[in-house]
Amino acid sequence: MLLLEYQKQKRYMDIILSLRKPYAYWSTPNNIIYEHKTLRLRRFPNPEPNAKRPVLILPPQAGHHGNIADYSPEQSLVRVFHRYGFDVYVTEWLSAQPEHRDMGIEDYILLTDEAVEEIRKRTGLYKIHIVGECQGGWQAAVYTALYPEKISSLVVAAAPIDVQAAPSRMIDYAQMPGEIFQFLVATGHGLMDGRHILWGFKNMEPEEHFYRKYKYLWDMLQAGDEEGVERFVRFENWYEYTQKLPGRFYLEIVEKIFKENSLIKPGALKIAGQGVDLKNISCPVIIMAGKKDHITPEAQAFALKDHISTPPEDIIEILTEGGHIGTLMGNEALKNNWTTVNEMLLEVI
Repeated sequence: MLLLEYQKQKRYMDIILSLRKPYAYWSTPNNIIYEHKTLRLRRFPNPEPNAKRPVLILPPQAGHHGNIADYSPEQSLVRVFHRYGFDVYVTEWLSAQPEHRDMGIEDYILLTDEAVEEIRKRTGLYKIHIVGECQGGWQAAVYTALYPEKISSLVVAAAPIDVQAAPSRMIDYAQMPGEIFQFLVATGHGLMDGRHILWGFKNMEPEEHFYRKYKYLWDMLQAGDEEGVERFVRFENWYEYTQKLPGRFYLEIVEKIFKENSLIKPGALKIAGQGVDLKNISCPVIIMAGKKDHITPEAQAFALKDHISTPPEDIIEILTEGGHIGTLMGNEALKNNWTTVNEMLLEVI
């Protein structure tokens, strides 16, 4: 009995220690088709494509890796689109290097355009579907407003659009003096370390991240729940893997998106000299939000419909039962809500 208990304790510590060196991975076969600066464009070829418009997924850039779009064989947004016959592309945003520290929002929108142009060149199709998750959602909206002629439909999931539409801890944090954020960037010599962002997320639910989840792991080991342990390790490996962001990009997000709420103010955000106006969006739009999302409350996401020109009959609102991450990659959301998204896109010409 004592030996068995010791073995469980050792395995517990081995798992905790292994998570100090998390790694990035993809679950579905793919290949890199384009790379420039912090952009790496991956194509996930559909083994049975059916001449549908390709889908470009923009994962969030919040210090984590973009494989949230292809988290596991069972939890893969890429594979949901595959089941409906779509060819899928994903922007894998790379960890910023010192030479990238002065890249800003404008640079990332222009890199997104490079990705779209590469897809259009390869497929010969004039328009594509664009899907943005969280931060990638407002980036997709900004891109569509600037290049509406290139987008067939816009899907945004758990994306902050009007940050004043509902209170949230994220907005509270953003109201701290700008010198605090500048200091964090300065400690990274012009780069924002993803570990700082991760600590911020953890501090929103400290009991969960600093105590409860470790108790869950011990309870699963005690009960011999190997599937539960495997799920724990996979999630923590993704969650703890962090990347660096260009300091300018991070500071502009804090200032423009969360402090000034610029997305809903026509012309307040400028890209290559052109003011961003969400009214330029007139294509079919699907907006997804999570009922339990404490990072992007549903009102912040659904506010998009009030600032675009898309007719009401071409706007679909989907409220998931999950929270922020659950909306993006939870089993229930992928099975039900993202399936609905695909069925809607099949109707878009």
